[in-house]
Amino acid sequence: CNLFEGSIPVEISQLTELQYLSLYNNNLNGIIPFQLANLPKVRHLDLGANYLENPDWSKFSMPSLEYLSFFLNELTAEFPHFITNCRNLTFLDLSLNKFTGQIPELVYTNLGKLEALNLYNNSFLGPLSSNISKLSNLKNISLQNNLLSGQIPESIGSISGLQIVELFGNSFQGNIPPSIGQLKHLEKLDLRMNALNSTIPPELGLCTNLTYLTLADNQLSGELPLSLSNLAKIADMGLSENSLSGEISPTLISNWTELISLQVQNNLFSGNIPPEIGKLTMLQYLFLYNNTFSGSIPPEIGNLKELLSLDLSGNQLSGPLPPALWNLTNLQILNLFSNNINGKIPPEERLVFVALSYNQFIGEISPDWGECKNLTNLQMDGNRISGEIPAELGKLPQLRVLSLGSNDLTGRIHAELGNLSMLFNLNLSNNHLTGEVPQSLSTLLGLESLDLSDNKLTGNISKELGSYEKLSSLNLSHNNLAGEIPFELGNLNSLRYLLDLSSNSLSGAIPQNFRKLSRLETLNVSHNHLSGRIPDSLSSMVSLSSFDFSYNELTGRIPTGSIFKNASARSFVGNSGLCGEGLSQCPTTDSSKTLKDNKKVLIGVIVPVCGLLVIATIFAVMLCFRKTKLLDEETKIVNNGESSKSVIWERESKFTFGGYCQGH
Repeated sequence: CNLFEGSIPVEISQLTELQYLSLYNNNLNGIIPFQLANLPKVRHLDLGANYLENPDWSKFSMPSLEYLSFFLNELTAEFPHFITNCRNLTFLDLSLNKFTGQIPELVYTNLGKLEALNLYNNSFLGPLSSNISKLSNLKNISLQNNLLSGQIPESIGSISGLQIVELFGNSFQGNIPPSIGQLKHLEKLDLRMNALNSTIPPELGLCTNLTYLTLADNQLSGELPLSLSNLAKIADMGLSENSLSGEISPTLISNWTELISLQVQNNLFSGNIPPEIGKLTMLQYLFLYNNTFSGSIPPEIGNLKELLSLDLSGNQLSGPLPPALWNLTNLQILNLFSNNINGKIPPEERLVFVALSYNQFIGEISPDWGECKNLTNLQMDGNRISGEIPAELGKLPQLRVLSLGSNDLTGRIHAELGNLSMLFNLNLSNNHLTGEVPQSLSTLLGLESLDLSDNKLTGNISKELGSYEKLSSLNLSHNNLAGEIPFELGNLNSLRYLLDLSSNSLSGAIPQNFRKLSRLETLNVSHNHLSGRIPDSLSSMVSLSSFDFSYNELTGRIPTGSIFKNASARSFVGNSGLCGEGLSQCPTTDSSKTLKDNKKVLIGVIVPVCGLLVIATIFAVMLCFRKTKLLDEETKIVNNGESSKSVIWERESKFTFGGYCQGH
């Protein structure tokens, strides 16, 4: 290993006597120079762990190669054809590249001297040829994490020297070949993460040198063959994520005294855990979770002095915890949740991770749990634990998760819990806790989930709760909290999953700055005494998919933003003053009423004025018409001679008399 950079110099091809060339684990890049083919005597070529790219493989020819590694580079396209002519190869490693296509048939027929074939972590596809048996010297075949399919060929069992078979992470289906039982030197068989859908062949029990057997994450069924008890050297047994059933026979496991890891989780195993489990004194990992094991935990489990992790969760185990369990001085992880285990829970100082949720545990939480300084996870929710939460839990400097919900806990939440500076999940819900939420909890700046719902907490919601920078879920529902919702909650920009303040006695308005909770998916403020309008600004909460404003004293029109358009009326019921889509029709607003009143006043002024104008116009027209008629009559009188004179005289005498009278 060096720190060479740049490309491989072409001039290296001039070293014609070179037999061994290793540039492994540098920072070389660029195209592999085809001139390397000019090194006729090179038997060992290792260009692994660089950043090299494809050359023109057609220009390559290195028939003398015995060892070839292009491991961990940037090579693409199909299998390099020149390799199929390297008939002296004993070691070939093309793993951790981006090769595609099928493995050429010539690999199986021409490379008969191969002892190690490493093609893992590429994109090779297609079936595995039955001609694999022609690689008769093969000791190690590693083809994991490709796109290979079809059945594992039965002929693989004729490669008698095989020690390691790694085919996991492909799409192989069908049976596990019984012929594998012929591989007397087999030490490691890894077929996990395929689609194998048979039973486990009893012939596997003939592979007595097996130390590692994992068939996990397939579709295997049936019971475990008793012949597997012959695997006396087995150290790692992984059968999880299948549909295996039946009981685990005491005979089966009694000989597995070298076992370090036993993982049979996520199957259909039933019956009792055999007491013979106590003979596996080398065991460090025992995973039996998510089966249907019943009965009590055998006290013999206390003999497993090397045990680091014990997971029996998701079964039907009952009875109290055996006292011998606390003899496991190396135990760090204890998962017993989702069973029917009862009795009391003694503390254990050495434990790091404890999950005892959803059982039938009783009694009080011992203050001595505060001495478990390495504890990172304490989950006891869903039991029948009573008494107060010990203030001593505040002395656990590494605690990340504290979940005590759904018990019968009473008393106050102690301020000392605010000392749990590493805490990111706090669940005390569904208990009988009283008093106010201590302000010290606002100092838990790493908190991501806070659930204090379904208690009897009182007081106001502290504005300091708005200081959480990582909080994604906040549930304070079903308490006796009062006062207004502090607008500081609108500063919880990281809230994503839930903000539930429902079923309290909160009053006042919904804060306008809730609009800043742009990532929030669920908002529930129902069953309070909130008043005022639902802020139109909430329409900008684009991630909101569920909300409930029901049973408050809210008024006004429901906002018309996109998130409210198809909302169910159930989200708003119990607010007699709310109106809009799905509710009662909104009454005339004050502004429109004012506009109508203004119109009425205007009409009341305009109509009389217009009426007067019309009357005046009619009067003027009539007056003009009368004058015109009078002039026509005078014209006729003038034209009629004597009669006209008498009229004039008459008019003049009238005029004279008028003037006369006026004069007097």
